[in-house]
Amino acid sequence: MISISGRSICIALAVALLATQHASEAFSATTSNSVVNSRNDQTASTTASAKLSSNILPLQQNWWPVALVNTLDEHSPNAERVLNKDLVLWFDGEDWRCMDDMCAHRFAPLSEGRVFQSNDDTNNRRCLSCSYHGWEFDSQGSCTKIPQALDPTKAAKSARVASYPVQIGAGIVWVWPDESSSPFAETVPLPISPMLQQWEKEYPQSAYQREIPYGYELLAENVIDMSHLPFSHHEVLSSRDNGVHLPLKMLSLDEKEKVWEKERSSIYSNATESDKVLPAYQVEIKQGKAQFSDPIFTYNLMGTNEADESSTSHLGFYPPSHIRYHRTPKSGLSSNTELFVCPQSAGKCRVIIFNPFEGGMKKLRVDATKSKNRFEFLSKIGQYLLRKVILKKYMGVENHLLTSSVFDGDNIFLALQGERLAKNRLDYTDYMVPSSADTLSKMFRKWLDLAAEATRRTGCKQADTIVESAVGVSLDGSSPYTALPQQSGRELLDRYNSHTKSCPVCSQALSKLETRKKILTLALPTFFGATGASLIAIILALSLFESANLPSKLIAKMSTRLFGSCLLMSVFSVLLKSRTEKSIQKFYYVEHSHQ
Repeated sequence: MISISGRSICIALAVALLATQHASEAFSATTSNSVVNSRNDQTASTTASAKLSSNILPLQQNWWPVALVNTLDEHSPNAERVLNKDLVLWFDGEDWRCMDDMCAHRFAPLSEGRVFQSNDDTNNRRCLSCSYHGWEFDSQGSCTKIPQALDPTKAAKSARVASYPVQIGAGIVWVWPDESSSPFAETVPLPISPMLQQWEKEYPQSAYQREIPYGYELLAENVIDMSHLPFSHHEVLSSRDNGVHLPLKMLSLDEKEKVWEKERSSIYSNATESDKVLPAYQVEIKQGKAQFSDPIFTYNLMGTNEADESSTSHLGFYPPSHIRYHRTPKSGLSSNTELFVCPQSAGKCRVIIFNPFEGGMKKLRVDATKSKNRFEFLSKIGQYLLRKVILKKYMGVENHLLTSSVFDGDNIFLALQGERLAKNRLDYTDYMVPSSADTLSKMFRKWLDLAAEATRRTGCKQADTIVESAVGVSLDGSSPYTALPQQSGRELLDRYNSHTKSCPVCSQALSKLETRKKILTLALPTFFGATGASLIAIILALSLFESANLPSKLIAKMSTRLFGSCLLMSVFSVLLKSRTEKSIQKFYYVEHSHQ
């Protein structure tokens, strides 16, 4: 199976099929949306920092991207962890619900219980029942039945479990893990880009989720750092030869507004002003420099990211969980890399990633500034074939295998980085960060410190453990990383437990491959036996029937044909089984080396 070239071929076809239609659009689109260099870097950074400090939210008073909807079981409770808090997600028949994973009785995990239709529910919704003593809870966390009580319904009124707001956006279950500030949650929008809003509807199978064997703080500062791509992901996303100076510029509020307007006004978007969410921090590669500095542009895999002086490259951090790359190459067809990171506990987090690009999307409106041309009909046919035939296939399994390869490139050294920081009692303030490439990662760390302070000021009993899950350091300065078990390289690169088993796309593909392997394993002895039998028949026909009579010639001729067919089938089956086993291995573990 092709794990790396599949998506590249798709993107290449996208550019090729749509090049005619967009050639006349590229210059006007990029020039009309160029970012105005109105302030110097230092002023923008200072302004952004001051604004962020005044609007900082405690870590628990945010929307966190807990899980992809398609990875959850609608018929059973799902155990999750966010900010060191054990939660249970369950579906009540109409909506997803989130509560503390702890029964009000003796604190047994509700995730070990069951979801069923209660006869006592007048709203015809399902309830969550504890597996220990059968206590039942409704969608708001209220206990509705205590079977052991004289009056099961009346006794239950005084018992409840904390319940938290839930939203579904971009195929993700978002949770606000703080009951006390639940009314405020409705005023905070989700950071979902205009491009992703449409992309997820067309290609829900492209969403990728993985458990990460190191903390939120290390993953966030990694994915927010563009300069590591040529080295960590050599010959996957970029090349070591493309590791050059990044002339990053911090954007002012006005400049961030213009980037948003560029995203919103795309003919592939139907976003409105109410959907606007600006990043706390955003940088761009200075105008006219992106084609020489952005490692994705300079690598230009399969010719799909050709850039010129009009090309733009932006990278933003949307607290607390979202990092977004927004690139517009020479073709004028923008693409995003959108990551959503959720801290589970110190040294453990989850990431969800999408890679939407306009070349694979349906236009939502006609560009009124563009006159029709004779190639427009052919372009529409090409775009339809691209979306309905090529991308529908490759945005699933092939895209997931590519993404697994990307995270494999980081997993080992980032896990060991956490261990070395802990062992030597170091933290991010001990880093040496002399170049502009570290601009956004430094601002992320400043934001995280402020968020930790705001969390502790709330007086929440779990404040210290909440902060610990996000920063990786306890209040006394010790690091939970020292208590984590030493993991082998194979464990750190494990794909099955961290992704495949919970991914409906990959688990289905793996199931088909394993079924094929079983069939081939059973068929091979039959083919080998038939090959051997036909060979024996040929020998007997030639040795026992030396006379040139018709039966001996006929037997020899038929045996020879059967031998050839069986031998061909045996060879084909051996090769197919070998290829199938290699494909299966990609869903479990692939050795990775940076040599």
